Amino acid sequence: MAGRPAKPRRVTMTDVARRAGVSQPTVSFVLNDRRDVAVAEDTRRRVLLAAAELDFVPNRAAQLLRSSRSYTVGIITNGIVSQPYAGRVVLGIQQVVQPADYVCIVVDTTDDPERGDKAVANLLGSGVDSIVYASPAPIPMHRSRRLDTTRTLFVNCWPDDDHVSTVILADEYHGGLAAASAAFDLGHRDVAFLGGHDGEYACVERLRGFADAARVAGVDPAGLVQRFGDYSIGAGYDLTVATMAERSPTAVVCGNDRMAIGCLLALHSLGLDCPGDVSVVGFDNQPDVADQVRPGLTTVELPHLLMGRRAGELVLQDPVAPVERMVVDCTLIRRESLGPPPVRGARRPARRASRRSPA
Repeated sequence: MAGRPAKPRRVTMTDVARRAGVSQPTVSFVLNDRRDVAVAEDTRRRVLLAAAELDFVPNRAAQLLRSSRSYTVGIITNGIVSQPYAGRVVLGIQQVVQPADYVCIVVDTTDDPERGDKAVANLLGSGVDSIVYASPAPIPMHRSRRLDTTRTLFVNCWPDDDHVSTVILADEYHGGLAAASAAFDLGHRDVAFLGGHDGEYACVERLRGFADAARVAGVDPAGLVQRFGDYSIGAGYDLTVATMAERSPTAVVCGNDRMAIGCLLALHSLGLDCPGDVSVVGFDNQPDVADQVRPGLTTVELPHLLMGRRAGELVLQDPVAPVERMVVDCTLIRRESLGPPPVRGARRPARRASRRSPA
C-alpha cells in the first residue's frame, strides 16, 4: 500500500543563507530589516533575491516574539463598514499598514458603549498595538477606560469623555465655505442652505462656512433660506418644495449628496431646470452617486480615504509620538449641476408639486 505523499518542507532562513552564500544571522538581519546592523547593499540584495527565488515565508510567531509587537490594529466603528463611502476610512488605514505586515481587526459596536468596552477588552487581550475609533459621521464616540496605556486614535470622531487623544477630522468649515463660494463666485446672490441635523457638528461647521461665503459676496446670510433635515433624499425633496413655494433662490447648497438628489427630483417635479433655472451643490462626493446622476452633481468631497491613510501613518510612527489634532482638506468637485444664475426674467415659473417625499 502506497504511503501518503511527503508534506513539502518549509523553506527556512538556513536555505536562504545557503542560496545567497551568507550566514543565517545575516539573512535574519536583512529579512527583519535590522538597520542597526551593518550589511553591505550587495549582500542585502543577494539575500532578498534568494528569499524571493525560494518563496520564503517568514515565521510570523517567531517575529512577534522577537519584536514584542503584535502587528495588529484594532478598528472600532459604529456602522462605518456598512456605509458606501465612509468605509474608505478603513480602506485607507489598511492601504498604509498592510505593506508593513500589520493586520486590521474591525469590530462594529453599533454605538453600544458596553459592546465597545467588550470589544476593546478582547482586542487588548489579543495584544493589539493600536486602537482606532472610526465613525461615518463626525460625532463623539465612547472611549473605553482600558485604553489609558494603549495608543488610541480617533478618525472622524472624538472621545466622549474629553480625554486628550489624537483626532483626525475633515475640514467641514472650509468644505461649506467652498460649496457656497462656488455659487456666489458665479454671481448667485439668493442661495438657499438645506442642511442636515440642526446643531450637529458637521452641519454647524458647514453652515458657518456658508455664512462666511455669503458675507464675502456682500450678502447678509440672515436673509437667506436656511432649512434643516435628516440627510435623506426625501428631506432634500420636501425642503426644496417648501423653499420654492416661498421664494425663488437661484442656487441651493445641500447637506449631502442624497439631499441634493432629492432637490434635483423636486426641481424636476416643479418644472425647473438644473442648472438653467436653479443650480445645486451637494456634499460628500458619494461614489457611484454624485458622478452618475444627470446633471452630474457639483459637490464637496469628504476625505475619508485620506483620513484613514493618515491614521495608518500614525499607527506606524513612534507609539509615544505627541497627541495631535489634524484637519484634512475637503475638495470641491465641479460638475454640471452648477452654473451661472439665469438672466433676469428668463427663468421659468415653478409649477405646483406635492410636498410628499418621493418613494
